Amino acid sequence: MELIELHILQSFPVTCMNRDDVGAPKSAVFGGCQRARVSSQCWKRAIRTLARTYNKEGFAGERTRFVVKALQERLADRGQSPAASLILACTAADALGKLDNPEKGNVKTLLYFSPMELDAVVDALLAQDIEEITAFLVQPESGNKEAEKEREKIQKKLDKIAEKAAKELGSAVKDAADISIFGRMVADDHSLMKEGAGLFSHALTTHPAANEIDFFSAVDDRNITDRGSGHMGTLEFSSGCYYRYVGLNLDLLRDKEHLAHFSSNERKNVVKDFLKASLLAVPEARKNSMFGQNPPHYVLGLRRKGQPISLINAFESPVRSSSGFLKESEDRLKEHWKKLKTLYCLEKEIEAELPPNNLDTFLGKLI
Repeated sequence: MELIELHILQSFPVTCMNRDDVGAPKSAVFGGCQRARVSSQCWKRAIRTLARTYNKEGFAGERTRFVVKALQERLADRGQSPAASLILACTAADALGKLDNPEKGNVKTLLYFSPMELDAVVDALLAQDIEEITAFLVQPESGNKEAEKEREKIQKKLDKIAEKAAKELGSAVKDAADISIFGRMVADDHSLMKEGAGLFSHALTTHPAANEIDFFSAVDDRNITDRGSGHMGTLEFSSGCYYRYVGLNLDLLRDKEHLAHFSSNERKNVVKDFLKASLLAVPEARKNSMFGQNPPHYVLGLRRKGQPISLINAFESPVRSSSGFLKESEDRLKEHWKKLKTLYCLEKEIEAELPPNNLDTFLGKLI
């Protein structure tokens, strides 16, 4: 396995980047003490959202339950009547993710697809002989038992056509690089699943961290009689120096189920945009009131072959300091990697550090 790995140290002040079910910052116990935590799912969304701003054509994937309208629009653009478009869209949506509410236009589970993938599904659906089917199904229900039996029979025929067309969701397109990196889960049809080439850890602080409470009050600008607050409440927050890991399986990314149909230069651009977004993306929760837009302090970048390796155990014994955590965390990370290289014979690696390299130089050494 050929890998690019990023080992990132990033410090945040008062923040709540990733909340649990009661609105508190997420946490975890590691090394016998509580740490602040940001889940991999949370940071992955921030990464793919930022990567899209760098490469709109390659990172066009959308995750949504509301797929019927997108299918309807495509069917209408290809000459289908509004009634036929709705029937075909609902049938195709049911094949993709089990239709939930036709009026809302949603399916039961989140789907992850790109515009070109949906185009391929619609094209495959319309490539079949469906004119007689849609002509029958758009007719109003008569209430006649024989007619309803015939309607059910024809609908089942359309269902089978749609199930076959749904397989095109995995077709080789040029706007689904993000799906190849982040992966796709389809519970109802495993053939549509795609293993992600990206590897992500939950971010943990390198030191003990406990949630704190911010009491706040707001002034009512029109209240001139009472001296009390117009509103008051509490929010939880945390702060700390986080270690997080981001990896990319280049062998998987290059295979035929992923980006084999990309040119070498196109794949390099995808990798560059993904790595850049991985370094600069920050989860956006409370981004205006707590502003945690802090770039990484230090990044160890590796390009190597072998098994992915996390360096979190550099902090299994938590960093304890009264003069900041960044410097000691950086020293520990470097020392831990040095020991692992010697112990597991990992000497033949490409290494890059940020700093002293700037971002462009750092990425250029790894790609």
